[in-house]
Amino acid sequence: MSASLLQQAMSPEVLDRAWRRLRNEHTPWAVGVDRDELQRHLFRHTLRMREQILSGAYRPQPLRHFAMAKPDGGQRVLSAQYLQDKLAQRALLIVLEPRAEAVFHEDSYAYRPNRNVQLALARVRERVRIGLDWLVDADIHKYFDTIPHKPLLRVLKPFVRDTPAMKLIESWIRHGTHHGSFLGTRRGIAQGAILSPMFCNLYLNQFDAMLTRANIPFVRFADDFLLFAQERRQAEAARAFARKALDQLGLTLHPDKTRIVRSGPKVTFLGERLPKPVR
Repeated sequence: MSASLLQQAMSPEVLDRAWRRLRNEHTPWAVGVDRDELQRHLFRHTLRMREQILSGAYRPQPLRHFAMAKPDGGQRVLSAQYLQDKLAQRALLIVLEPRAEAVFHEDSYAYRPNRNVQLALARVRERVRIGLDWLVDADIHKYFDTIPHKPLLRVLKPFVRDTPAMKLIESWIRHGTHHGSFLGTRRGIAQGAILSPMFCNLYLNQFDAMLTRANIPFVRFADDFLLFAQERRQAEAARAFARKALDQLGLTLHPDKTRIVRSGPKVTFLGERLPKPVR
């Protein structure tokens, strides 16, 4: 009989890989368990976490919140996990990531192995070179804070295909963001959580598929994206389509950060100036 998803994630080999990614962090293990205590009894604490997860008794630690300055002068509140939740989520990510990579769209570039800002920008320049120089420069309004839980869980269930793992993942999702508490939160995922970037891409993979079926070229980097067109009127139609598609997912375009522009040095995407049109 093949091992369940949680058994795979909690195997000594996967836990060791996950721990190697986290061992230099100074985050406390859990409430009341600092790093000194963890170093003295690492095996005991890890074994207890493993046993709780496999038995279904595991409960997430409370999130810690802190503000980070945004380039536009505002603030973004990040939710920080205790190390115990980080280790458990990192182990699950190791097991789930190959599944996710098999279904993600090629023009999604954020939070993925072997993909980065430079590759996204190379794709943008390629599109502009072939004459797709009218752009919808768009941003999803408060994406991490507004992802609706029920639709997200519906997306995750056939992807995870493991009931105990889904119960654990749901407990993390229901933890919510800085806007809510563990109970009663219906929207938002913790932006600083290990699994949140993959959840972000899995939920927006539906949006990517809608754009693809509508023959709208795009480059997406998490909740920032460009739509490409040859003419302004095509860009306007693409923007209308994107607004409607996101509405179906319970999301909205940012009213102040979504615009139609022609590619050129005055336009930036992911911090880089875009090329001039070739026409």
